[in-house]
Amino acid sequence: MKTISKILVILAIVVLVAPGCKKLLDVDFLADFVSSFDIGPTTAMKNFSFSDTYILDPETNSEYSKYADKIKGVKVLSITGKVTSISSPVTLTNTVIQVSKEGFTTVNFAADNIAIFQGFEYTYSDTDNQFKNLEAILKDPKPITITYSGVASEEGVTFTYELTFETKVTANPLN
Repeated sequence: MKTISKILVILAIVVLVAPGCKKLLDVDFLADFVSSFDIGPTTAMKNFSFSDTYILDPETNSEYSKYADKIKGVKVLSITGKVTSISSPVTLTNTVIQVSKEGFTTVNFAADNIAIFQGFEYTYSDTDNQFKNLEAILKDPKPITITYSGVASEEGVTFTYELTFETKVTANPLN
């Protein structure tokens, strides 16, 4: 009788603990997704407006690629833009970062009246809960379309803008 009681207790413990064991195998890692936009030269014929598109493949990140089909979640920690080269300082208006992928809600991050120069950095805020939508896009391993557009205050300006999505990814090798 004592043996049956011990076996039942052990089985009860296993049934209660087993589902939690899978969570213990979760792997968390940091993954930066970087895109680069070469802008210009801006011209008066286009009212100094600019636009460039970058196709981001999340699987270019080696850790992400390793677990691509086992990703449980992505948490956006920050989104930053940096001017890595510029012909001359300029003010940008109506700038928009648009992130899209078929089957997902398009995400827009805007900045207005920003004076940029060599080394300038800008951190985008989570306006209207857009980070959640971006997290859903990044969880799916298919390529992402990112467009950077806006208006420069001067003609002839060229610059390179590097955009980084800093994330924490959770995967489970058993999924």
